[in-house]
Amino acid sequence: MKALEVARAALAAADGEAEAVAHVERSGLARFAGSEVHQPTLIENVVVTLRVVRDSRSGVATTNKVDGEGLNELAQRAAEGAESAPADETFPGLAPPAETPQVEGDDEDTARLGPDDQARLAAAAIDAAGDMPVYGFFTSAVSELAVASSTGLAVEQRMTDATALVVAADEDRSGYAEQTAWRARDVDPAAVGRQAAEKAERTAGSSKLGPGTHRAVLEPYALADLIEYFAHDSFGALGLLEERSYLSGRLGERIFDEKISIADDSLDERGLPKAFDFEGTPKQRVQLIENGVARGVVWDR
Repeated sequence: MKALEVARAALAAADGEAEAVAHVERSGLARFAGSEVHQPTLIENVVVTLRVVRDSRSGVATTNKVDGEGLNELAQRAAEGAESAPADETFPGLAPPAETPQVEGDDEDTARLGPDDQARLAAAAIDAAGDMPVYGFFTSAVSELAVASSTGLAVEQRMTDATALVVAADEDRSGYAEQTAWRARDVDPAAVGRQAAEKAERTAGSSKLGPGTHRAVLEPYALADLIEYFAHDSFGALGLLEERSYLSGRLGERIFDEKISIADDSLDERGLPKAFDFEGTPKQRVQLIENGVARGVVWDR
């Protein structure tokens, strides 16, 4: 079932102004613990979210029952939500039709990976770690995202992704490594397993630091976690408007070292490219920090 077909069917079940977001997913995961694959998982699912608008009031409902009866019930629940919701005078309306950018992000070889392939790739990570016990998973997926609206908007994108994650650990040592890409051939589970095991080996004989101030060099995974927490509140427009963002009142100021520049770029093929957001608005590159200066935040409608 195509995601855009589901979105259009949900939209047809609604009365008046509405927007439907459909996500179709087929994914598999081979989890391992104590260096043994033990928990294969397969997900095949279709989820659609319908937003119904009555003047400036909105109601939202979600379902994975996408037959006629399920979509009619979805439309009824969303409409009831809109009728009981408070008015939002700042609501800008649903997104208009727009041309979305062409992006990478869909790989047929990755889409064809099945449970045997996922188990084989998980085993490659385990074997590469040698005698070090490892825990983690290999997963791959193919999905479709579509948005259809009563404004005439209709966009869709097919995407693939693959991830290998390994924690190498025993009672005295631990190491972590991970790779993610939209092409499975760009993920090397053996290299991930080796990296995690080598890090664990380097922690042998380590001791605890006492209270105090200590200089630290963060590896990329640790820095990524810090940036993720910034993204939750500081790099979004809502946090800025509610004055809980680190950037509140500081746009245009130098707040970091001049060596630091950060951008949100969903079009970059080195990540997991996205052509549009969950309202169907085309994605674009947003410069958040430039040479240490706060430049802007990401936003949606």
